[in-house]
Amino acid sequence: MLALAVAVAIALLIPLVTNGSYTRLVMTGWRWGGLLFAGLGIQLLLEYIDIPKDRWHDVGFGLLVASYVLILGFCAGNILLKGMAVVFVGVACNALVITVNQGMPVEIPADWAQEEWVEPTIKHHPQEEDDTLMFLADIIVLREPFNSVLSFGDLILAVGLCDVTYHASRRVRRMPQVDRRPPKEKKFRRKKNASPVVDLRAWTEPGVLETTSLPR
Repeated sequence: MLALAVAVAIALLIPLVTNGSYTRLVMTGWRWGGLLFAGLGIQLLLEYIDIPKDRWHDVGFGLLVASYVLILGFCAGNILLKGMAVVFVGVACNALVITVNQGMPVEIPADWAQEEWVEPTIKHHPQEEDDTLMFLADIIVLREPFNSVLSFGDLILAVGLCDVTYHASRRVRRMPQVDRRPPKEKKFRRKKNASPVVDLRAWTEPGVLETTSLPR
């Protein structure tokens, strides 16, 4: 949760440092926002509600997977927004490894093994021999002052959040309208006091001179 909180904080600073608009960010046509709030709410509950350990792999794991389904649903509903596809990929990477291993495997450094704050939860557990897809697990170690471990999915998610907030806080550029109507036919009008037309055939073809009246 620390990595996600830091990523969200950085993303929310993007409009401030790039002269964006928080009003445009909030007023963006977000779809299915209830799915996002529900998914994040479930994950917060799993962090702070004490669920018995014997229920971690059924009730706890079921709620965790459900939270990712809700969050992915929100991302899919807004996939056309710039940057949201990157967010979707980041969330999907974390969801995949968590679903396969019934939690996120964490590669804990040896010098952290005895720390009190390093303990398994419903979402995270120390790496085990039968864990798979470890290249997507929490294997990126951040030392002090963070003392945290990240996954590549977390990094992708952070980049996507910054991309979304940047573009969503900008003014929408409207494309100029092109007139696709067929061009109107030009009408030629004879100007006043224009010289009469002379039939040149009267000078070249015999017999035409008698029937053609020339201007005086």
